[in-house]
Amino acid sequence: MDQEARIRELFGDKDLKYLKNKNRGGSNNTKGNTYENYFAVYRIALLSPEVLEEHKEIQISSQVLAFVDDLIIEYVNENIIWHYQLKNSSDITWDKGKKTNQSIADDFHKQYQLNKSQSKESELHLVVSYQYLLDKLKADIPTSLEQYSRVIYFPYEDSLEEVLKKEDSFRHAIEYLCAFDNPDPDKIECVASVLLGAWTSSTKSNSVKDILKKAQASTPSFIRSFSKEWQLDPEVENILSKIEDFQYNLTKGFLHWKYKDGLDLGTFPYSCDTEQFRKFQQCIKKRKPTCFDELEEFLPASI
Repeated sequence: MDQEARIRELFGDKDLKYLKNKNRGGSNNTKGNTYENYFAVYRIALLSPEVLEEHKEIQISSQVLAFVDDLIIEYVNENIIWHYQLKNSSDITWDKGKKTNQSIADDFHKQYQLNKSQSKESELHLVVSYQYLLDKLKADIPTSLEQYSRVIYFPYEDSLEEVLKKEDSFRHAIEYLCAFDNPDPDKIECVASVLLGAWTSSTKSNSVKDILKKAQASTPSFIRSFSKEWQLDPEVENILSKIEDFQYNLTKGFLHWKYKDGLDLGTFPYSCDTEQFRKFQQCIKKRKPTCFDELEEFLPASI
């Protein structure tokens, strides 16, 4: 049974029409809503260790036909689904619009019933941008929703940089994805920005892994390699090890180097599992530089 037929069977034509209108309005604004986009990037970053290390298949969607539709995260092989409704307003209540059966509480209740009809384990989240609303909405949550609903806070700011400063868990999640250990703020912002670009240019529904790959393909992205084994070509290692005063390491799949204790330093802008890095190694093996002056022409400007 497709989604429309299931909604009609469970709730009738009136609610199906309401959902279609809601979805149409949301779709017109989707990818243009700063608050929702920043939160989506935050969730993608938080999910990345499960995707890259535990190889979980996680689908992320926005503005699909659902009662709680701003962001939907589904663990495909585990029948677990999380829904997020984001409200960047100071005037939020659970029962606003109750007379028309279009309250947040009603949407949450019906979304849970819809998920249950598909044998999916649900958790529904109301996301607010005002700290005082967090406590108020937690206290006021209807008893019928308590089992499967949560209220969470996520700050609103005009720039990713400011959100990263305010939300430690966001910054730490981006640091995990970054090619650098203890990355500088500009590298963290670069990773967050390319992730935002990958998200906003994606379709309504995509896998988290595909969005991460899309972000990684940006230049520069400074997003870590997704491989577990990072290794230089043995011949390249041998050549580099013989260059006087030259030091390097392969961290998170990126080649970081410095010459004469930092007199010159940099990072190759592509990870070791890319075609660009393969060509770089080919050039090193072909030209066999014996000093830093000869090697320097293959290295990027300091970044």
